[in-house]
Amino acid sequence: MPALAPPFYGSCPCTHISYTLTSTPLIVHACHCTHCQHESGSAFALNALYEPDRVIVQDGKEADILRTNVPSEKGGTYAAGRDLLKVVRVGTIDGGVGKLRPDAHLFVGKEKGWMNLDGERVFETVGKKENYWSGESLERFRIVVGRGQR
Repeated sequence: MPALAPPFYGSCPCTHISYTLTSTPLIVHACHCTHCQHESGSAFALNALYEPDRVIVQDGKEADILRTNVPSEKGGTYAAGRDLLKVVRVGTIDGGVGKLRPDAHLFVGKEKGWMNLDGERVFETVGKKENYWSGESLERFRIVVGRGQR
């Protein structure tokens, strides 16, 4: 979890669209799936999951950025366009890589020979949230799910 208290600020890679994160994330995970490897150009993507009302996009550009797929002009590394949760790439948060450590590594499957994940929470798939989410995060998630079912 974060070393510093929120709010956190960030922007898309081109800095055209900025945002504020009003709380700590539900979870921070390093995703090693092939999609995240391809999109990030690295061995994994570092993602922070947030409730939608805790991600405030400046200048009213939420629809433009959150509903756009990757090959578009708007890029895909800010957040995924989901209704239940927002996925923010930690590298887009100002100082985020230094503030937010992964709570778990997902889709590791075949570990890269050069990557030592000893002592880390490692899963071959997403797995059950209860195995790596905190009690507080699970409760926040239950609230979001409850809102979505109304």
